[in-house]
Amino acid sequence: MADQFRDQINTARRAGYTDDQVIGYLKGKDPRITQALEAGYNPDEILQYLAPKLSMGEETTRKLGIAVRGATEALAPATAGATTGFMLGGPVGAGVGLLAGGLAVPASDVVVQGYNKLTNSNIRLPSQVISSMIPGPRAETPVERVVQSSTGALTGTAGSVAAGRAIVQAPNVVEGVKAIGTEAARRPVGQIVTAPLATAAGQTVTEVTGNPLAGFLTGVATGTAAGTRPVKRGEVPTIEELSARSKANYDVLDKSNFQLDNTQFTAHMGNLAGKLRSSAGFDPRIMPDVDAALAQLTSGNPKNIQELTTLRAIVGNAAKSTKPAERLAASQLLDEFDDYVMNAPPSAIVAADKKALVAWKEARADYSKMKKGEMISNILDNADVSQGSKEANIANQLSALAKNEKKMRFFSPEEQQAIRDAAKGGTLQSMLRTLSKFTPMTPAAAIFTAVNPLGAYTAAAGMTAKSLAETRRIQEVNRLANRMRLGEIPQVIESVSANQPVFFSRGVQNMLGPVQQNQNALRK
Repeated sequence: MADQFRDQINTARRAGYTDDQVIGYLKGKDPRITQALEAGYNPDEILQYLAPKLSMGEETTRKLGIAVRGATEALAPATAGATTGFMLGGPVGAGVGLLAGGLAVPASDVVVQGYNKLTNSNIRLPSQVISSMIPGPRAETPVERVVQSSTGALTGTAGSVAAGRAIVQAPNVVEGVKAIGTEAARRPVGQIVTAPLATAAGQTVTEVTGNPLAGFLTGVATGTAAGTRPVKRGEVPTIEELSARSKANYDVLDKSNFQLDNTQFTAHMGNLAGKLRSSAGFDPRIMPDVDAALAQLTSGNPKNIQELTTLRAIVGNAAKSTKPAERLAASQLLDEFDDYVMNAPPSAIVAADKKALVAWKEARADYSKMKKGEMISNILDNADVSQGSKEANIANQLSALAKNEKKMRFFSPEEQQAIRDAAKGGTLQSMLRTLSKFTPMTPAAAIFTAVNPLGAYTAAAGMTAKSLAETRRIQEVNRLANRMRLGEIPQVIESVSANQPVFFSRGVQNMLGPVQQNQNALRK
């Protein structure tokens, strides 16, 4: 009896009643309270004697009990549904029943609430009936209701995910039922982690504003937003994979004695020295690596696959020169070499059978993809070692590539347009670049930041815009490189909104309980 009396007093305290209000109520019920007051005891001393406040251990135990209540309230209908389903349909029925049981109580609450409002009735909600049957402490404060609601969301979501996985893994499942299980088990970790956090956010808004609808919308919106994921696209071959595929075809070509006509090859390469002199200022005295590469290209060695591979490596090494001018000339020479090899006319091919020609076509296709992927990826490599704005450097390289008619010949018309679009960047990219100029990295921007009353905010906005602009540019280049290596735009396997339906529905289901808890508390 004493424990019950203590619980009642502590419940009144948690409800916000002051000691004076509690004593004022009790003295009309028990004359001994009046006697204690007349004897000089103050309300705090009387209540401390009648109902000592909970110790830290007791408070922890209470919070734990509330969490267990939240979990139990979520599991009770789901367990009943799973049991019924198992009796009717075995393991698959248990999974379906668990999902149906978890939905039954929130849905029933909504129906009963609507009926009560329409008919001005006061029928108890199914959730209230279940809650009254569960022993243990009840949530009485905002913090306790947040604990109970988030625990219930965690348990209910984990149960739904487990049910979905059980349905998917069960043998001989009807396609429609399997589809339901697949959706329920989508992004399992994301659902389980998001559910308690989103529900806690929604319940907190409900408690602070006293508006269940605001809390409901907050919880659902938070959970749905958390379900957003980057677009998932099809696999794209790496440079290493393309190289391996090319090598396999080159092995076939090597065994077939495939060769390019040496006379045509050396004649073409012999004209490149003059081209490089006019376009890149080639001078053999100051560009020995390029001069040596040209000598190898015009040698009399048979131009079989092994020799072509060796020649490209020689030219590629020259393109890594530490001298900028020589590096430019060697890069142009490499482009000329690749252009000839990838687009060699049939008349330039000698000593090749039908199988070799097929392998040559496939090898050139992979070679072309690898080359184009390298050209795009090199933009990021160059930006990493450049000075100044990385975003601006990437934009300048894209523009330079788009204006380079010779290099653009490597790309299909669709790929050329994609490069031009990436170089332009779009309206959002332009806005971000403009805002990024407010980053206090220059003397003028630093002075503006110092004298402007909102300088700190301006600087923060500029730095954020700079980071976003750079990230978007890098993403654009990576998308271009992927497209070049695949030979087409990677197929979208999972869109950005693919997970939204299940996260939205879970958010609605989880928030119906917390909103109802707040309404129950207000009624009391």
